[in-house]
Amino acid sequence: MECTTCSNRNPEFAFFCFKCGKPLRGDTPRGTYAASAGEGVHQFALISTVMPHSSRQTADGYRWAMLISAVLILGLTALGLLPIAIASAAFLVPMTYLVYIYDANLWEDTPARVVLTLFMFTGVLAALVTLAFFEWIFPGQFAELLTAGRTGIEGVPIGSLLIFAVLLPLVAEIAKNAPAVLLARRPEFDDMIDALTFGVAAGAAYAAFETIILFWPVITSGDFRTTGGLGSWLLIVANLMVVKSLIYGTATGIAVAAFSGKGAGYDGFTRFYAGNFAMAAGANVLYWVGVRLMASAPFGSALGLLWGVLVLAVLIIRVRVMLHAALLDAALEDATTNMTSSREVVRQSFCPECENILLVGAHFCVVCGASVRSTSTLARKHMTSASRNGGTA
Repeated sequence: MECTTCSNRNPEFAFFCFKCGKPLRGDTPRGTYAASAGEGVHQFALISTVMPHSSRQTADGYRWAMLISAVLILGLTALGLLPIAIASAAFLVPMTYLVYIYDANLWEDTPARVVLTLFMFTGVLAALVTLAFFEWIFPGQFAELLTAGRTGIEGVPIGSLLIFAVLLPLVAEIAKNAPAVLLARRPEFDDMIDALTFGVAAGAAYAAFETIILFWPVITSGDFRTTGGLGSWLLIVANLMVVKSLIYGTATGIAVAAFSGKGAGYDGFTRFYAGNFAMAAGANVLYWVGVRLMASAPFGSALGLLWGVLVLAVLIIRVRVMLHAALLDAALEDATTNMTSSREVVRQSFCPECENILLVGAHFCVVCGASVRSTSTLARKHMTSASRNGGTA
């Protein structure tokens, strides 16, 4: 069966082209997500979006680990143990992401050094920006925003709102992009999936350090156990723990992935990057404008959490569409130019998603359509390590 897109021949039982990933049958739409074939492109699925190298089985492990950890943290909050709950909530997503990077064995021998450097560099920038806005330059405006907003949305000072819900997110997005972009420029890290990983890691790290600094008085207070207002604290901790961290991470991931681009090498500061950076910064602005305004309304914490989930959903879908298109476009480029890629299968092996046989030279599974590039390094090592030149993938 010949693919009408790239002209490569596929076995008769194939549903997807093994080279370019396009559907070969009329009843097989390419609505399946190339990074996780059991899901749709426009599906709101957190794990397979921010952890594209996870297989269906490992994704379930991360999902349950985060769910159980989140329940425990909310339990600590319900008991009034706010210092422990807030500190744990701030680092839940970053620590899970570190485990994912180690488990997926990204970049072989360098993940710990690379990612820890990224975390620390981003953490320093987060501390400087947060202290500058909340302690050094605009402490009066922040106090005004907190106190004036208690009288209702109409009492929110516009100037202070613009500083902390518009200017700060813009500056923060620049700070989050800086270390991730520096890494994405390096030849060994110029793949879009790598760039996305760096962006998510940088965004989640920034969120964690910002949260710790902002809630430092609560963490270091002598009141180890709080008894009042626990209902509101549950919503606040849930927002900090998942929504804020993932909004920061996915937004920055979008921008840095656009910096990397779809093909070999990085595209740099193009219009594509500028547009996606504007979307990332705009999502942060929308999130904080909503949270700041809704904090002054009845049930403000609940409304802020729901608003954050809505913003996060838009970002998740954007990441999936970008990554899906990049995987298909890069494979099509290789297929139509007859280029030999270090990402393609060079020995007969099995698809980590559906366990069917992967053809030699494949970029995609012919049965489920999963991309070889989105599998973990450990799984891909057995497919691609025996390169035609004797090197490693």
